[in-house]
Amino acid sequence: MVKIAAVGGSEFIVGFQLAGIKDAIKITSNFFNELKNLKSRKDLGIVIVDEKIMENLELYQRSEIEASVDPVFIPVSTKVEQDSLKRLIKKSIGVDLWK
Repeated sequence: MVKIAAVGGSEFIVGFQLAGIKDAIKITSNFFNELKNLKSRKDLGIVIVDEKIMENLELYQRSEIEASVDPVFIPVSTKVEQDSLKRLIKKSIGVDLWK
């Protein structure tokens, strides 16, 4: 079974930890290297990334991460509504996790 991971600052990941996501990873530097390490993990299906991290990447780095399909990286702003997140996850894995 593939896992879901959340990546961001401590304020971003705490909600995902409370929701039961065990792979909640705090990163504060070397964003691209950390995301590439996650990209190479075969046990991950979805990586939810704080939009602030994606904004700090160079354009070519961001393009490489966004092009990944296994795992799929979903940038999430702290302002994104829950329905938007549901649609992104359903689109990426084809399953509604809230049913």
